[in-house]
Amino acid sequence: MDEGKIKNTITRSFELQDYRIEGTELSGFWADLLSKEELVVEVNYSPENKKIFSPAEVEKFVLEIRSKCDSFEAQLPENIKCEVTFKNFGEKVYKTSQLDFEHEPRELEELQVAYRFYVEYYV
Repeated sequence: MDEGKIKNTITRSFELQDYRIEGTELSGFWADLLSKEELVVEVNYSPENKKIFSPAEVEKFVLEIRSKCDSFEAQLPENIKCEVTFKNFGEKVYKTSQLDFEHEPRELEELQVAYRFYVEYYV
């Protein structure tokens, strides 16, 4: 892919290891190309070596997931965007342009998210 070029289609994804977060295990991973303009990657993060995430760990991992989304978007052409849906928080969506993202951290057995890559506009 030519870097910096505007694209009207999703032509690549990131690799499994790009979604990993230290201190978690991937307990589920699905990628679904819904159309040439939209890719959804669902990831379930489970605690590594224990049964439950503490509220503090959930907060930390939510920040890391948001940072991953920001990083993914920075690596893509400018009209391809990334957002993350946090399924454990009532389908709350984080968009990279969003400055305020509030949720209620709580104990979780698994943190379920869906990264969505989509073409924002056409050229």
